[in-house]
Amino acid sequence: MAPDSIFEDEAEVFHDIEVLEEDYTPDTILCRDEVMTEYINVLKPIYKGRPPQNAFLYGDTGVGKTAVTNHLTTQLEADIRQKNEDIERQHEQSEQETEEQTQPAVEPDAVDSAAPVDLTIVKVNCQNLTSTGERTSSYQVAIALVNELRPPKDMIASTGYAPQAVYSMLYEEMDALGGTVLVILDEVDRIGADDTILYELPRARANEKVENARIGLIGISNDYTFRSNLSPKVKDTLCETEIKFPAYNAMQLREILRDRASRALYDNTYGDDVIALCAALATRESSGSARKAINLLRRAGEIAENDGRTTILEADVHEAKDDLEYGDMVDSITDQDAHKRYVLAAVAHLSNADATPARVKEVHRAYRAVAESYAADPLSQRGMYNHLTKLAMLGFLTSHDNNEGIKGGQYYEFEFSDEVDRSKVREAFESMGHSWHDVRIHGS
Repeated sequence: MAPDSIFEDEAEVFHDIEVLEEDYTPDTILCRDEVMTEYINVLKPIYKGRPPQNAFLYGDTGVGKTAVTNHLTTQLEADIRQKNEDIERQHEQSEQETEEQTQPAVEPDAVDSAAPVDLTIVKVNCQNLTSTGERTSSYQVAIALVNELRPPKDMIASTGYAPQAVYSMLYEEMDALGGTVLVILDEVDRIGADDTILYELPRARANEKVENARIGLIGISNDYTFRSNLSPKVKDTLCETEIKFPAYNAMQLREILRDRASRALYDNTYGDDVIALCAALATRESSGSARKAINLLRRAGEIAENDGRTTILEADVHEAKDDLEYGDMVDSITDQDAHKRYVLAAVAHLSNADATPARVKEVHRAYRAVAESYAADPLSQRGMYNHLTKLAMLGFLTSHDNNEGIKGGQYYEFEFSDEVDRSKVREAFESMGHSWHDVRIHGS
């Protein structure tokens, strides 16, 4: 008998926790029938051996864009394999019948004129190509695609090549594959205004960059405004078909959670009250995000297990909500660009010195010290103020408009909002691999 472990306990809630993982793709997609039909029509030409369509998918986080994409492309690959096997079997049967007959019973072209379909799917998440908070360039996406198509020993470095050389390598790899190459760019809004690759790929064949391959492009975005900011020439190609993924409502989230819970959790470890609460909180707090609802259920199960219980309570769900909100805010801080993070660090140091709310010039003084501690060139007070007001608009900071009349004039003061504190800012810096630099504020 194995010795007892300090990591072992008798409380078991999860039967298969992988069902609640973010990268899990269910065998059946629930509550997305309408968008599934639209998406199938986009992919159907590929199955038929016709030129691929380009499409743009958009909707909030957690509404099924990536899950539906993974499900349908997996199904497409499986169905094409089966179709190719059937075609090969028919050809072999036709050849055998022809050999057995002195005179063919039917014309060869009448047996089966279908040709096998050659499909390669390459997926890149544009968010994973740069440090958190930084924009991804079309150049970096092109390099990532080259490396996805090459064996490890032939991969290229992320810098050091002329852009056109990278695109030439990419087209060479695609042309060598031949057939249909379907490129799926998740989090495509991370490329911002640098949309060159969204123009290059769909027009590669027309521009005689490839001869043997037909390239289709699917862009997936959480940002509703991204597509409206694309250049007109990109809109004409990428937005050939647009599919909007609406938020789930509470009833749909309950259906999804019941399905996941039935496979992820042991029987009698949860009740419908827990399912309903997770669905309600995700609807209210996260605009109907299935990902948030599933994360709530998983975290609530972990809380119950850690407490030595095999039953998830509503109180566990509320505690899970608090835990996840803390982590979400830390992630939101890391998503900001470097100078916004320096501003938040400045406010953190001011707050620690009991010097908030702070006027703009005081924040700028602290911001300069923070930026210099990270070997960055600080912005002017005017430049920093633009970041300061944006952070207030995004809900990280609260601004106070003070007017002391002729004597004191009008001025603004800033402090953390209720959702942010010094510990979250510090954790965000450390999660990015940056050591936390203490700077002197007001001579402290």
